[in-house]
Amino acid sequence: MPAADGYAGHWVGENPSIGMAVFCRGDWNIRQIWQPKKSDPRWIIPFEVEGSSTERFTLIAVWACQVKGDARASYVGQIHRSLREHPKWFNSGPTVMAGDFNSNAIWDKKKGKENHSSMVAALEAHGLISAYHAFHQQEHGCETRHTFFLYGHRDKPYHLDYVFVPATWREGLSVAVGEHCDWVSSDHCPVTIDVMPPGR
Repeated sequence: MPAADGYAGHWVGENPSIGMAVFCRGDWNIRQIWQPKKSDPRWIIPFEVEGSSTERFTLIAVWACQVKGDARASYVGQIHRSLREHPKWFNSGPTVMAGDFNSNAIWDKKKGKENHSSMVAALEAHGLISAYHAFHQQEHGCETRHTFFLYGHRDKPYHLDYVFVPATWREGLSVAVGEHCDWVSSDHCPVTIDVMPPGR
């Protein structure tokens, strides 16, 4: 995607109306480093993000979707599959995994072994923590700030969107969640984080 207003982006998807976009500031570079096959989870994609020679990390962008006819493989099941099949995504320095996970620990019992909590544990094994939960000191499933409102209804709130960052970035981390009243054109509210990696 061409640069505009100081930002550049990368679009994943053939349909210009349905897909996933990743944006970065114009003085940063972003490059998709893996192309999913037709049978792969379509919207869990790793990118190489690079600023200066010392500023680089892997971003795994997430839009976890439904798999028709297979409830266990849907949503968090898609993330589990990607983690299981692509451990190398976490081997090239700092990794951030962020996006719409469509998942929460409140549904653990419905999902079996490959549920939200086991996904959190798998990411912790890769050295990642949820920025929101670390900053607000809340447990998964007990969130007080919501990122999703079903059909846009304020009385149907959930927390489904996450940014997982290296545990070594915990110091200097701050996290904010957008307010429902400011994002009524969408059923999601953004999760915004500020980080200060070690040595900066």
